[in-house]
Amino acid sequence: MYSRIRSSVCVGIEGREVQVETVLSRGLPSISVVGLASTTVMESKERIRSAIFNSGYEYPRGRITINLMPAELKKNSSCLDLPMAVGIIASEQLFRAENLNEWAIFGELTLDGRVSEVRGALPMLMHLRSKGIEKVIIPKGNIDEAYLSGIKEVYAAETLKDCIEILSKPDEATCIKFDMRDQLTTDSYEAIEDYADISGQENAKRAVVIATAGRHGLLMVGSPGCGKTMLAGRIPSIMPAMDEREIIETAVMRSITGEKNLGSRIRPFRHPHHTIGKAGLLGGGSDIALPGEISRAHNGVLFLDEICEFEREKIDGLRIPLEEKRITHFRKGETYTFPCDFQLVMASNPCPCGFYGDKEKECKCRQSDIERYQNKLSGPIMDRIDMKISMERVTYGQLTEGEKGLSSEEMRKTIIRARNFAIRMGRSGYNSDLRGNNLDKHCRLGREEKSFMREAYEALGMSPRAYVRTLKLSRTIADIAESAEIKQEHLAEALSYRI
Repeated sequence: MYSRIRSSVCVGIEGREVQVETVLSRGLPSISVVGLASTTVMESKERIRSAIFNSGYEYPRGRITINLMPAELKKNSSCLDLPMAVGIIASEQLFRAENLNEWAIFGELTLDGRVSEVRGALPMLMHLRSKGIEKVIIPKGNIDEAYLSGIKEVYAAETLKDCIEILSKPDEATCIKFDMRDQLTTDSYEAIEDYADISGQENAKRAVVIATAGRHGLLMVGSPGCGKTMLAGRIPSIMPAMDEREIIETAVMRSITGEKNLGSRIRPFRHPHHTIGKAGLLGGGSDIALPGEISRAHNGVLFLDEICEFEREKIDGLRIPLEEKRITHFRKGETYTFPCDFQLVMASNPCPCGFYGDKEKECKCRQSDIERYQNKLSGPIMDRIDMKISMERVTYGQLTEGEKGLSSEEMRKTIIRARNFAIRMGRSGYNSDLRGNNLDKHCRLGREEKSFMREAYEALGMSPRAYVRTLKLSRTIADIAESAEIKQEHLAEALSYRI
């Protein structure tokens, strides 16, 4: 008595197909699971036994052997509970299923036979679809992922008994019909706080627009309460909505980490506390690698508030991901690569007490403490930050009598115009990603501009990386002005953000 059920597990951000083979044979009652199963999978034996019994089926009294293929792939998920239980019932011939090999099944079982949702369903479904599987039975809680996967026939099971009935009588089962576009939400930016609520700080808003238009790294320095966190928290309200590719990429990360609202077009915004561990920020883990905050911010914003309170090792760990837009971890012979193409925004006080350089309050820190505090940001990481702005307190007059400043809608329109201008000029990506020939082609300088930059390079002691990043930043400023050529005023403004 033999059965084979197709299923899948999630490894990193990718789905991998797993075939669950089950054999019933004579012998003392026992169940053995082979095929490099983790502790999580091995513990499923008791869940499966109880779920089968409480669903009204007789649990086999002989020897049960379950093989998880391929044997070299480590299985570390409770999503194999449901296919293992179905395999046992099918091997006992307690139901008749035709063409069982056409189906794929996954889900976690509770002791009373209910099917619970699992993490990573979207990459698993996308992998199954690439393997030609068009019929899947999944937990009802994972329906949102099924919408985005594009699989044609999806059946939702709330209990183990539902799953068996679907396999026994597929013609009578309810298949969920949908179009992926039905799941893509038309999120309203009104749910995010508006920049119009911020009094003053118009220069800082200008810097935020430039940084967002070209996806440039931004560092804001200022006294406590000057508005750094408010400015950063509203950045998603001015970012253009994600396209279909970006939605899928972001949804995969959200599926792995168990987040909801997978079809949202609003870009992610991650704001980790400075006490976060290195694995929490960059990703990793002891047994298998999981995505960190830099990957959960993919296609969005990573905001590191009080950056000088972070351990220097964590900050320096951002250097390679910022350049490569991905991070790779190695765990027990497996390679896990996570995307991390995000806009980095940081905020800091100028010193431990927060009032160094403040016009109203006196700083009480020793010079050695100030230097130690500011040295948390190493030269290499500062070289990778395109824009650095100093913010001052908002005056009483600006707070109570000042006119309303730029709104999020106005700032977003400016960014969209700049992006459309860049596309018309032959650039589809962000200016911060310009490389090689594209950099030479789109950041070409005239004679006066070259002379201006030569003087600035020598006077400011710029590194080659800082020079290139200044060119990219000036290209973004020119795009906002809808200028095909980078002019001297664009270079001057770009340099002002690096001092």
